[in-house]
Amino acid sequence: MSQPSQYTRHTRQEPKHPRRRAIRHHPSLRWIDAKFVHRPRVYLVQALAAGMALMAILVAEVAITNGAVVAAIASPVAIVFFVPHSVASSPFRIIGGHLSAIAAGLCTVGMMVLMPDSVASNQWIIHALQGLSVALVILFMTISNTEHAPAAGTALGLSISMPRDSVIFVVSAAVIIALVRALLFRRLHNLI
Repeated sequence: MSQPSQYTRHTRQEPKHPRRRAIRHHPSLRWIDAKFVHRPRVYLVQALAAGMALMAILVAEVAITNGAVVAAIASPVAIVFFVPHSVASSPFRIIGGHLSAIAAGLCTVGMMVLMPDSVASNQWIIHALQGLSVALVILFMTISNTEHAPAAGTALGLSISMPRDSVIFVVSAAVIIALVRALLFRRLHNLI
């Protein structure tokens, strides 16, 4: 009898949980991301952590301001928990991008203040200032190397009025998001 050669093919081992494997690879579930199918716990934990982080920001900031500004702050939370290891979710870009958005909003609000009320209340002028605000934030972020796409939403929310509460909310929320990312960085996984 000959001994099996060291070059023979090894037989495939049976999975530990064949039923779970069969469910994960069922044809009707092909529309679900393969990473999620293999690691659902990571996705669920990070999604819950994102919701809790946003809730903590909203609770810490008692004075919820402009709805557009609050919605714009939800985007960086999503980026930090979707792709925490990407350049876009770095603390420098989160904070810098939102500071660029505040600067862009200051420019457009300053222009609006200089206009007569009859001109400033014109819907076309308002839309032009909103578009200018987004253009300015893109320019400011590019110049300062703080590209952070969700800051464009912040600039849009601050483009025609900039209450002090909104500015404080944006800055403190950006700092909180950056701190959360820095604290949880090693535990978070890129989900995309």
